[in-house]
Amino acid sequence: MAEVHNFFAQVKHLVHRLQERSKQIAAVTGSIDQVARHTNLLALNAAVEAARAGTAGRGFAVVASEVRQLAQQTASATGDIAHLVDGIQRETQDASEEIAQAERAGLIENAVLIARAEASAIETRWATIASAVHGIQHVIQGLLLQGITPPRKAINAIMAEVLRQHTDVLAFSCCCETNVLDGRDAEHVGHQGHDDSGRFIPYWNRGSGDLRLEPLVDYATPGLNDYYELPRRAGTDVLMEPYDYPAGGKTLRITSFMSPMILRGKFGGVVGADITLAQLQQELSLIRPFGVGRLMLLSNACRYVTHHDPSLLGQAADDLPAAAQRCVRNGVAHHHVDERGMLRVMHPISAGNSKSPWSLLVSFAVDDALSLSKRVAVA
Repeated sequence: MAEVHNFFAQVKHLVHRLQERSKQIAAVTGSIDQVARHTNLLALNAAVEAARAGTAGRGFAVVASEVRQLAQQTASATGDIAHLVDGIQRETQDASEEIAQAERAGLIENAVLIARAEASAIETRWATIASAVHGIQHVIQGLLLQGITPPRKAINAIMAEVLRQHTDVLAFSCCCETNVLDGRDAEHVGHQGHDDSGRFIPYWNRGSGDLRLEPLVDYATPGLNDYYELPRRAGTDVLMEPYDYPAGGKTLRITSFMSPMILRGKFGGVVGADITLAQLQQELSLIRPFGVGRLMLLSNACRYVTHHDPSLLGQAADDLPAAAQRCVRNGVAHHHVDERGMLRVMHPISAGNSKSPWSLLVSFAVDDALSLSKRVAVA
C-alpha cells in the first residue's frame, strides 16, 4: 500500500513540476510578446519619422520596415508558443485530475479489501466458536444414539475444558428440555449448576475472572428467553442481537451464538456460546485503517454493536442510507461515499448456519486518508 502511495506521490510531483514549468514558459512568452508589441510600435513611429524626412530618411525607413516585420514574426511565434503552453497546461491539469481520481479509486478498493479481510478474521473466529458449540452437541447426541445416557458430570467436564481452551469466549451453555437428557431431573433439584426444576442447564462462564458453573436463568421467562426460544423456533443456528445477561455476579452486554439440539428424535434444548461486546469493542478500536479510519460492528437489525462513540452503542445505524441498511440485513457487501466525503464499506459476517449475518463497517473521510498518505509518502 505504501508503495502505491509513493508511486502516486511521485507522479503527481512530476505533473506539478510540469505545470510550474509551463507557467514559467507562459510568463517568458508573455514578456517576449510585450517586447514585440513595443518594438512594432517603435518601428511604426520610425517609419513615420522617415517619411517626414523624405529622401534623407529612406534608409532608416527600410530598417524600420524590417524591424517591424521581425516584431510581427516574433509576436506570431510567441502566440504559437502560448497556444502550445495552453495545451500543455490543459493536458497536465487533466492528467492531475485523472491521477487524483485513480488515487481515490485505489483508496476505495483497498478499503474494500481491508473490510473483507477484517470481516473474514472475525468470521473465522466465530466459525471456531460455532464448531465448539456443535462439538458439545455432537457428544450428547452421539451418546444418546448409541443408547448411552450422557452423564451430567461428564458433559460439565467437557464444557469446562472447552471454555478453558477458548479464552475469547465468556461462556458456554446448555439448556435441555425437561427430563430429555436422562429422565432424572428430580434427583438434581438444587444441585450445583441446577435450579429448582432439576433440568440440565449448566452455564460455564468466566464472568468473575475464574471459570465457574452457574445455572442458566430466564430460560422459561417470555421476553427474556430469546436465547432459548429463537433457535427452538428457527430450527437452526442463531446469532443473537445484543442483550444484557448476569455472569459471575455482574450484568454484561453480550451476544450469543445459539444452536438447537435434536435429542431422541425431537427438539431437546440448545447449546450456545456467549461473547462480551466490551471485548469486541476493545479489539476493533485498536484498528485504524489508513491511520484515520474506524471499524464498527453492525448487528443484523442494523444496530451498532461496537462504535468509537460509546453513546451510539446499541443504537440504530440511522446515519446509513436505506440502501446500505438493506444490505446489512440481507448480508450483502456494500460501499458508498456520502455527501460529506465519508467512505462507508460494509462486509457481511456469518456465524455457523445462522440466517442473520452481521456486518463489519469500515468508515473514514476520503480526503483525510489521502492527505495522511501524502504526508507519509513525503516523509
